[in-house]
Amino acid sequence: MIVDERTPTSSGCGSYDPGHLLHWAHWKQASAAECVAVLDVIQSGSSIEIVLAGEPSLRWYHHDPLALATALAGTHGPILLSRRHQALRVDGYWFNCATDVRALAACG
Repeated sequence: MIVDERTPTSSGCGSYDPGHLLHWAHWKQASAAECVAVLDVIQSGSSIEIVLAGEPSLRWYHHDPLALATALAGTHGPILLSRRHQALRVDGYWFNCATDVRALAACG
Protein backbone atom coordinates (compact mmCIF):
# COMPACT_ATOMS: atom_id res chain seq x y z
CA MET A 1 0.00 0.00 0.00
CA ILE A 2 1.04 3.57 -0.58
CA VAL A 3 0.51 5.93 2.31
CA ASP A 4 -0.98 9.12 0.87
CA GLU A 5 1.83 11.58 1.46
CA ARG A 6 5.20 10.85 3.03
CA THR A 7 6.45 14.37 2.34
CA PRO A 8 4.73 17.73 2.61
CA THR A 9 2.53 18.72 -0.30
CA SER A 10 3.29 21.55 -2.71
CA SER A 11 1.54 23.89 -0.26
CA GLY A 12 4.21 23.02 2.31
CA CYS A 13 1.71 21.47 4.72
CA GLY A 14 3.32 19.17 7.24
CA SER A 15 0.31 18.61 9.52
CA TYR A 16 -0.90 15.16 10.51
CA ASP A 17 -4.19 16.54 11.86
CA PRO A 18 -7.46 15.18 10.43
CA GLY A 19 -7.75 16.04 6.74
CA HIS A 20 -3.99 16.39 6.22
CA LEU A 21 -1.01 14.05 5.88
CA LEU A 22 -1.48 10.42 6.82
CA HIS A 23 0.97 9.22 9.46
CA TRP A 24 2.15 5.61 9.11
CA ALA A 25 0.61 4.72 12.50
CA HIS A 26 -2.76 6.08 11.36
CA TRP A 27 -2.44 4.14 8.09
CA LYS A 28 -1.66 0.95 10.01
CA GLN A 29 -4.78 1.37 12.17
CA ALA A 30 -7.03 2.26 9.22
CA SER A 31 -5.78 -0.56 7.01
CA ALA A 32 -6.37 -3.11 9.79
CA ALA A 33 -9.86 -1.79 10.62
CA GLU A 34 -13.16 -2.75 9.06
CA CYS A 35 -13.62 -0.89 5.78
CA VAL A 36 -16.78 -0.44 3.72
CA ALA A 37 -17.14 -0.10 -0.03
CA VAL A 38 -17.89 3.33 -1.43
CA LEU A 39 -20.34 3.63 -4.33
CA ASP A 40 -19.17 7.06 -5.46
CA VAL A 41 -17.02 9.99 -4.43
CA ILE A 42 -18.13 13.44 -5.52
CA GLN A 43 -15.35 15.95 -5.03
CA SER A 44 -15.65 19.70 -5.06
CA GLY A 45 -12.30 21.19 -4.10
CA SER A 46 -11.37 19.95 -0.64
CA SER A 47 -14.95 18.78 0.03
CA ILE A 48 -15.76 15.12 -0.56
CA GLU A 49 -19.26 13.63 -0.64
CA ILE A 50 -18.95 9.89 -0.07
CA VAL A 51 -21.90 7.83 -1.30
CA LEU A 52 -22.52 4.54 0.50
CA ALA A 53 -25.07 1.78 -0.18
CA GLY A 54 -28.21 2.13 1.92
CA GLU A 55 -26.81 4.93 4.11
CA PRO A 56 -26.79 8.71 4.04
CA SER A 57 -23.80 10.23 2.27
CA LEU A 58 -20.84 11.37 4.32
CA ARG A 59 -19.21 14.80 3.94
CA TRP A 60 -15.47 14.67 4.55
CA TYR A 61 -12.61 17.04 3.69
CA HIS A 62 -9.02 16.65 2.51
CA HIS A 63 -6.36 19.37 2.29
CA ASP A 64 -4.87 18.33 -1.06
CA PRO A 65 -7.71 18.31 -3.60
CA LEU A 66 -5.32 17.82 -6.54
CA ALA A 67 -3.82 14.61 -5.10
CA LEU A 68 -7.29 13.27 -4.31
CA ALA A 69 -8.67 14.18 -7.76
CA THR A 70 -5.68 12.52 -9.44
CA ALA A 71 -6.18 9.31 -7.44
CA LEU A 72 -9.93 9.29 -8.12
CA ALA A 73 -9.44 9.85 -11.86
CA GLY A 74 -7.02 6.95 -12.15
CA THR A 75 -8.71 4.44 -9.86
CA HIS A 76 -9.06 0.86 -11.09
CA GLY A 77 -10.24 -0.82 -7.93
CA PRO A 78 -12.85 -0.39 -5.30
CA ILE A 79 -12.80 2.71 -3.13
CA LEU A 80 -13.00 1.88 0.58
CA LEU A 81 -13.34 3.87 3.75
CA SER A 82 -12.54 3.32 7.36
CA ARG A 83 -15.24 5.27 9.15
CA ARG A 84 -13.58 4.80 12.54
CA HIS A 85 -10.28 6.28 11.35
CA GLN A 86 -11.70 8.78 8.84
CA ALA A 87 -9.54 7.36 6.09
CA LEU A 88 -10.39 6.88 2.43
CA ARG A 89 -8.57 4.30 0.29
CA VAL A 90 -8.44 4.93 -3.45
CA ASP A 91 -6.60 2.02 -5.06
CA GLY A 92 -3.40 1.84 -3.02
CA TYR A 93 -3.54 5.45 -1.83
CA TRP A 94 -4.88 6.36 1.61
CA PHE A 95 -6.25 9.80 2.44
CA ASN A 96 -6.63 11.11 5.98
CA CYS A 97 -9.94 12.96 6.04
CA ALA A 98 -11.67 15.41 8.37
CA THR A 99 -15.36 15.66 9.18
CA ASP A 100 -15.17 19.43 9.70
CA VAL A 101 -13.79 21.83 7.08
CA ARG A 102 -12.31 23.99 9.86
CA ALA A 103 -9.70 21.26 10.39
CA LEU A 104 -8.09 22.31 7.10
CA ALA A 105 -7.05 25.64 8.64
CA ALA A 106 -3.86 23.94 9.91
CA CYS A 107 -2.49 23.95 6.33
CA GLY A 108 0.26 26.26 5.23
